[in-house]
Amino acid sequence: MSGSMSARLRDYRMLWHAAVTHTNPRLSAITRWGTSALALVVAAAVAYNHGPRAALALLWCMASAFLLLEWAWRFMPGAVKLCSPAYAQLVPQIRRRLVELSWLLCCVGIAGIASAPYGNTSALGGWLFWVVLSVVAVGLGIAGHRAANAIFMTVCVGTLFVSNVPAGLTEMLSHPLVIVLSLPVYAGVIFLAVRAMFPQGGERHWDMLARRARWATAAGKSDPLVEQLAGKQAKGWYAATLRRDSTRRDGRRLVLHALGPGAHLGESVVTLVSMALTVAAIGIFALWRADAIMVKGMGWLLASMLLVVPLIHCVRIGQLSGSLASEQALVRLAPIMPASAESFNCRLGRALLLQALAVWGLSTATGLLLAALGEAGPAELLSVASLFCMVLPVVAVPLRDHASMRHSAAATAATLLLISVVESLIVGGAVNAFTYAPVLPVAALVSIGFTVVVVVRGLRTMRSAPCAFPAGRMD
Repeated sequence: MSGSMSARLRDYRMLWHAAVTHTNPRLSAITRWGTSALALVVAAAVAYNHGPRAALALLWCMASAFLLLEWAWRFMPGAVKLCSPAYAQLVPQIRRRLVELSWLLCCVGIAGIASAPYGNTSALGGWLFWVVLSVVAVGLGIAGHRAANAIFMTVCVGTLFVSNVPAGLTEMLSHPLVIVLSLPVYAGVIFLAVRAMFPQGGERHWDMLARRARWATAAGKSDPLVEQLAGKQAKGWYAATLRRDSTRRDGRRLVLHALGPGAHLGESVVTLVSMALTVAAIGIFALWRADAIMVKGMGWLLASMLLVVPLIHCVRIGQLSGSLASEQALVRLAPIMPASAESFNCRLGRALLLQALAVWGLSTATGLLLAALGEAGPAELLSVASLFCMVLPVVAVPLRDHASMRHSAAATAATLLLISVVESLIVGGAVNAFTYAPVLPVAALVSIGFTVVVVVRGLRTMRSAPCAFPAGRMD
């Protein structure tokens, strides 16, 4: 018995390592350890304000949710590739082990969320049902099952009408006895869903592979309506900017055109406006469905969703130097460009930094405007500004050795963001404990100081690095 169990555990370990190899190991490590550090900082703040029981419940719930995220983000994309139609028929043990391992991971995550020592469990039953449906929908979607779309729609539409559920029904579903009795039911549902994620060959398996390939292809294409409404304006803006910069012989602006039209400021402005309109629509809908006082208190968090715009822009301009290698080397032949590598890199670094700061400034101003339109008070506006300042260090992502292909812009952005958030919250909490100063404004000042350090370090790196667009890369 023990030998059979040891063999089964070895199979689980082998399949886990084989399935997670598709992810970037450096980015995965940064995400895991950074998220863990951030969770500890947040738990410490919760323990200080609400007591150790609330902090323990938060850590317990976050650990369970992190296990489910690891299963969905790292394990499932590789596991569905391991369970190909040929392997499912020729090596059925692989399919059985993948089904067992996925079922165990999901059950442990669900049981962890259900057993956390919450202070108030009046809504636990509804949240547990929503988590189970979401896990099933995500797993089926990654596997390419046709039922994923219907379950996703059920989860999204059901979330809009959750406020109409009678309070008595919610309390009944959240009773400890009902929670304990529902766990075997959820385990059975997850087992049936996991078996559907890993079919045993046949036409249905091939249909799932084809559907997954179509979804992956469609994910890389822009929406035709968005392309028609926003793409033409952005491209026309870029063409006019290129003509103006060429006429003025502005070397600082011309060097940015070597990164292509995708790094143009107009693209980020279009993205920012689209996301701001989406956030405004969400706020209006929430005001219609929920209490106005609650929406007013949470409106500044909705405005903070625009934080992703400068983050995505900095990552894009930080990695575009390798996407147009053959054309970028020709930029050095322009008469307006400096001849030495140091001068060229300094000009490129200053241009990248100014554009990143421009996108960050526009995003911050738009977030503050949305928060002000949502009747946010001075304290909420200060919180929004502080959150945007905590993201400011990502403007140093493009300041690197662009001649080297070993750096990952996404990993650098994740590292800077996590260091900024963790250290600023720690310093802000320590200052608050001694002086009762607000945590977020102090954290914002720490992030601004950290930004100055990493920007100066990045500019020095670019100054001492080889030319950002080496001619040796022309093939």
